[in-house]
Amino acid sequence: MTPQVQEFNPQSTCFSSNSTSDEADEQKLSIINERKQRRMISNKKSARRSRMRKQKHLDELWSQVVWLRNENHQLIDKLNHVSERHDQVLQENAQLKEEASELRQMLTEMQLNSPYPSLRGLDDDPATIWPETK
Repeated sequence: MTPQVQEFNPQSTCFSSNSTSDEADEQKLSIINERKQRRMISNKKSARRSRMRKQKHLDELWSQVVWLRNENHQLIDKLNHVSERHDQVLQENAQLKEEASELRQMLTEMQLNSPYPSLRGLDDDPATIWPETK
């Protein structure tokens, strides 16, 4: 048997190391792509949760707007009622003051024109005229 001599071929060695390098690169790319895919899925889920939180917050704000508008209308109605009542009380107070003034005037005239001397010189205090009103 004759020994076979194998020629040294630098290209064949290079190809075999290149193929190992290519496989390693492909494996790295595969890992990178897998990580990108997982990150993309995670980002989509996170974005979906964020949109859901945002929608929930928006719904809560709209609910609050409706409640506050209703509360505002009720307060406006209440304010209008109180304002009307205030005006009525002011009118009633003015009428009562006018009546009191007229009654004082009548009392003064009665005292001045009275044939009874005991009524002359009395002040406007009803207690001096009618003691039982005390």
